[in-house]
Amino acid sequence: MSTITIALPTKLKSRLATAARKLGVPQDRLVREAVEARLKNGSDTVQPSLYELSRDLCGSVSGGPADLARSKAHLKGYGAWKP
Repeated sequence: MSTITIALPTKLKSRLATAARKLGVPQDRLVREAVEARLKNGSDTVQPSLYELSRDLCGSVSGGPADLARSKAHLKGYGAWKP
């Protein structure tokens, strides 16, 4: 087995340590499994983002309120049908 050195942001390193502790496995094993999962079945290609997959839909709806994302009036009653 060969060795590789990687630099991790502090927060990611902390999350890795916490996850490894919770799972009761060494951090290197957790990293190795994550890399294997990413590369499994030829998935070593970059996955397109949701925006890239739906780019043709963005801006395709005309009409509707211009302030839909900012106006609380448009959200009144939203989710009321949920039990």
